[in-house]
Amino acid sequence: MAFAAEIEGLTGDLIEALTQTKASSDKSFLRTRDAALRAFKGNKFLRTNRFEVENSLNGLQEKFRVNNRDALADELKARLDQLPYAPFKWYPETLQLLLELSDRPTHNTKLQDISRICADDDEGPRLQWEDIAREDGWAQDSDIWDSINYSDGSGDEIFEGGPGEESDESSHFGGDAPPGRTAQDLIINPQDNDALKAVMKQQQWKQEEPTRDPSGTVRKIGLSETQALGEVLFMLQGLSTTLFDADGAPDPAFQISNIAWQTHKSLLTTFSEAGGYIQILRGFAAQHEREPQLQALQDCVTERVRVLDRHLVHIQERLASPSDQVVVSLIAAREELTPVLEPLFKLSGVILKVQQNPTSDNFRYLELLFDESSMAQLTGNQQLYEFLARIFLECFTVYLREIRSWVEEGRLLPSDEAFFIYHGARGVPLGSLWQHRFKLRRTEDGQLLAPRFVHPAADKIYTTGKSIVILRRLGSLKVEDSLRSGGDQTQVLTYESICPPGFESAPFPDLFNMALGQWIDRKYTAVSAVLRTTIFDDAGFEASLRALHSVYLMSDGAAASSFCERLFAKLDAKDATWQNRRALTTSAQEAFAGAVDASQLSMHVDAGDGRHVSATEARSSVRASLPLIQVVYRPAWPVQMILDTQSTARYQTVFTFSLQVKRAAHALHAAKLRDDLRSEDAVNDAEMEARGLFYAARSSLVWFVDTLQTYLSTVVLIPQTARMQRELRAAPDVDGMMAAHARCAKHMTDQMCLGVKLAPLHDAILEVLDLGIQLEDARIQNAAAGVDRDGDEGMSGSGSVGYIIVLRQIKAEFTRLLRYICGALRSVARAISGEDATRWDVLADMLQPGHGEEM
Repeated sequence: MAFAAEIEGLTGDLIEALTQTKASSDKSFLRTRDAALRAFKGNKFLRTNRFEVENSLNGLQEKFRVNNRDALADELKARLDQLPYAPFKWYPETLQLLLELSDRPTHNTKLQDISRICADDDEGPRLQWEDIAREDGWAQDSDIWDSINYSDGSGDEIFEGGPGEESDESSHFGGDAPPGRTAQDLIINPQDNDALKAVMKQQQWKQEEPTRDPSGTVRKIGLSETQALGEVLFMLQGLSTTLFDADGAPDPAFQISNIAWQTHKSLLTTFSEAGGYIQILRGFAAQHEREPQLQALQDCVTERVRVLDRHLVHIQERLASPSDQVVVSLIAAREELTPVLEPLFKLSGVILKVQQNPTSDNFRYLELLFDESSMAQLTGNQQLYEFLARIFLECFTVYLREIRSWVEEGRLLPSDEAFFIYHGARGVPLGSLWQHRFKLRRTEDGQLLAPRFVHPAADKIYTTGKSIVILRRLGSLKVEDSLRSGGDQTQVLTYESICPPGFESAPFPDLFNMALGQWIDRKYTAVSAVLRTTIFDDAGFEASLRALHSVYLMSDGAAASSFCERLFAKLDAKDATWQNRRALTTSAQEAFAGAVDASQLSMHVDAGDGRHVSATEARSSVRASLPLIQVVYRPAWPVQMILDTQSTARYQTVFTFSLQVKRAAHALHAAKLRDDLRSEDAVNDAEMEARGLFYAARSSLVWFVDTLQTYLSTVVLIPQTARMQRELRAAPDVDGMMAAHARCAKHMTDQMCLGVKLAPLHDAILEVLDLGIQLEDARIQNAAAGVDRDGDEGMSGSGSVGYIIVLRQIKAEFTRLLRYICGALRSVARAISGEDATRWDVLADMLQPGHGEEM
C-alpha cells in the first residue's frame, strides 16, 4: 500500500505540473489522475529509457576517443547513426542488456573482431531449434511434454511421474532433473570434509572474542604471519578485511603470535598508511567526472592501480601455490611492495591536493604533476620521475587536443570552458576580427588562465589559431590541409620523444618546453608565412595603406590642396556651412576621389562638448575650428585589422596638424604685392614703417611655415611611411604588423612634436601659426580703414598708429616664440636620446636662421 500511495502522489504531482491545475480547484483533476493510475497499473512491463541508453553509448564513444581509440569510436558512431532507422522497436532494451554485460570495452574490444563477426553473420551456419531438439533427443523423451501437476495433493514433487521412477543414482547437477526429483535430491554432499575443516580452522580466529587473563588484562587474539599477510594483501586490493577496519586502521584486538606488539603495530601501521593512499586513488578512479581532462587522469590512475593489483595477485599466487620453499614475512612483503607503492604515494598526494581545493582550475593537477616530476628528477629518483612524467604527458594529451584543434583548424572545441582562449564578441566587423573575436581568459589579477608550462607558448598558440580564422575569411584554406597532413601523429608529446635515451640528466621543464615550443613553432611559422603572403599579395594591403596615408597624412598634395582651398575659402568668407556634415563630406570625397574609394570617406565636425563655434571664431585661429574636423576613412578590412584605437587617434592628430599648417600658409599667401607702388617721396614715414614691418613679418612667417612644411614632409612623413612599409613586410604575424604600425605611428607623431610630453612646444608652434592669421586680419582691417579715408585700398594701408603697434607686437611675439621653440627643441633632444631626438635637432637647425632680429 505504501508503494501505491507513493505512485498516486507522484502521478498527482505530474498532472499538476503538466496541466497547471490543483486538486482542490478542479474536479477534472481526480478523473485525470485515476485514468493515469489505471494506465500505469495496467502496464506490467516498463520500457527502457532510450535516452539514457543513447547517453551511455555516447559516453562510451567519448571514452574511446579519450583513450586514443578513435577508429573504434568511428565504428560505434556509424552504427549509432543507423539506430533511428532500425525497424526493431526493442533496440533500447537490447542495447541496455549489452551494456550491462560489457566488460571494460575500452581495453578489451579489438577492432579486427568486427569484420570477423560480420563475416560469421553472413557466411556461418545458424543455430536452429531443430538442431537443438535433435542433439538433446527431445523426440525420445516423451515425458518432456507432460504437464505439471499444480494440485494441492502433489506435495513436494515438481514433475509428474509414475511410482518407482526415483533413483539416487540418477541425480545429477546441471542437467534436467528426471521426473519426480525434489530440491533435496539436487544437493551435493561432499565426500571429503578435511579440506573444508582446514579452511574453517584457518579462519577461526576471525570469530574469536578477546579474553582476559587472571589479572584482568585483555588478551590479544593471535593470528599467524601468513594470515596477517593475507589480510594485508586483501586490504591493499581495496577489499573488506577483519584485521583492518573500514577506514583501513589495524584492529588493536589482534596481534601476530610470533612477534612483539610494537613490531606488530609498526608493521601494520605502515601497511595501513599505504592502504590509505591507495584508497584515495581507488576512490578518485570510481568518481563520476564529466571533464575530459579529469577523465584522462582517472584512466591513468586506474591503470597504475591495476599494475599494483597484478603485483598483489602475483604475490598471492606465489603463496597459494608455491613452486619451492617460501618464507612468509611481512617485512619481506613490505620491501617487495615499496618500489611499487612509493610512486603511488606521490600520485595520491597530487589527487589529495586537487580534492582539498575543489574550486581550483581543472588543469591544476597538470601543474602539480609537472612540478612533482621536476622535483623527482632533481632529487635523483629516476623511477619516480619517469612514473610521474609519463602520467603527466598522458593527461596533457587531452589538453593538447584543444590546442591542436585551435592551431590546426582555428576552432574551439565545445567542451573548452577551461581553455585559455574563448569566444569574445560575436558579430564583430571583419576589421575587428583579430582584436575582438577571440580573447585570452585571464584571472582577476591579470594572470593567464592556463597551466604555467603553457605560458611561454601561449602567445604563439593564440596567434596561430587567429591567423587560420583570418585565412579562412580571406578564402585561403590550403594551410589547414597542410597542417592536418603534416605527418604529426595524435601523440605528439610522449615520454620517448621528449626524454630520449641519453637525456636523463637534462631538466624535464627544459625538455618539455623545447618539445612543445618546437611543435608550436612549426604550426606558427607555416600559418604566419601564408597569412603574410595572402595579406600583401592577394588582399591589396599596401594599396589600401597608401590610400589611408593620402587622406590622413595628405601624401597626395593635389587632392589635399583641393580640399583645403574649398574649406579655407568658406572660413575666410565666414560661411556658416563650413561645418555642415554633408557639404564637408562631399568636398572631401570630390577632392580625394582619385586616390581613395570615395564611398569609404566621410568628415564631420565634432561638437561632442556642445560648444558652438561661430564663423568669426573659426576663422580667427587654427586652434578654434580645425581640431574639430574629424576624418572617418574605412580602408579594406585587412588594413583596419592592424589599426588600433590609439593609431587611429594618432592619424587624426597628424591630419589636424597638417591642416593647421596649411591654414596658416593659405592666410599668408592671400596678400599680394601692390603693382602701383608709389615712390618713397610720396609715402610718409608712418606708411613706410608700416609697410616695412608688414613685409618683414610676412616674410618671416612664410619662411617659418614653409620650413615647417618641409620638415614635416621630407624629414618625418616620407621616411616614416617608407619605414612603416618595410617593417610591416618584415613582421612575422598580424600582431607584429600591428606593433610595427603602432611604433611607426608613434615615432611620426613624436617627431612632429605632437606627443603629450611636447605639448608646450606644440602650443608654441600653433601660436606662431596663429600669428600668420593675425597678420592677415590686421592687414585687412588697416586696408578697410584706408579705403574709408582716401578711397585707395593699399597693401599696408595708411600706416595708422594702431596698425604699427599690432605689427610690432607680431614681430616681438614671433621672435620670442621662435627663440623658445629652438631652445625647447634642443633641450628635449639633449634630455632624450634616440631617433626622435635627432629629428628635433634637425628641426632646430632648420629654424635657427630665423632666430634673432632678422624680422
